[in-house]
Amino acid sequence: MEGVRLEKKPLSWGAESNLYLIEYLNDIAVLKERIIKPYMDPRLAKSLISKRTSSEARILMDCIKAGIRVPYPLKVDAENGLLIISYISGEVFRDYLNEKGFDELAKNIVFEVANSISKMHNLDIIHGDLTTSNIIIKDGNAFIIDFGLSFRSKREEDKAMDLRIFERAVESTHPEYKEKILEPFFSTYFKNAAGSEKIRKSLEDIRLRGRYVRERRGEI
Repeated sequence: MEGVRLEKKPLSWGAESNLYLIEYLNDIAVLKERIIKPYMDPRLAKSLISKRTSSEARILMDCIKAGIRVPYPLKVDAENGLLIISYISGEVFRDYLNEKGFDELAKNIVFEVANSISKMHNLDIIHGDLTTSNIIIKDGNAFIIDFGLSFRSKREEDKAMDLRIFERAVESTHPEYKEKILEPFFSTYFKNAAGSEKIRKSLEDIRLRGRYVRERRGEI
């Protein structure tokens, strides 16, 4: 890709893609490379990867236009499953909570994330993997990252599932702060999200289904 130095520093490896720190146009950036899984038909995989790469870039741009802090898409090569995005240098919210606890900054971050997710859902954008590991604190602000599983949907259940993923992540990763995080998160989200009552009802249904499954398994 034009403007990219060939040296790539591995940043993370995932099931869907690999991330590298690179130099792009004399600045640090992140190269996301979607991978073809061995069991997938190469032609179908290439088409799917191309669509997902284009979709992710467009979703990021729509978020930016809406005032949501996310990485900026710098260059897209959908055919080869490559996406260059701006590098957000900061502290992962998960690490911040584990090291410094739930303080005033953490509370402000929760409010900002809730506002951002409500804006995304009002645009019918579903993040797909909202956890405290995918929130970066930079200059006192919250940046949401990793839109690899993001998609568009008008369905209340998809929006509710986005919320449930975050809820479960907080409950499992930060049980000592779950009330402090989830109460302001949900109160802020439901105050700003369009169709909030339907989303709230869908969230309750998802919780009940999950509880039923755990009861059947003898987990509770």
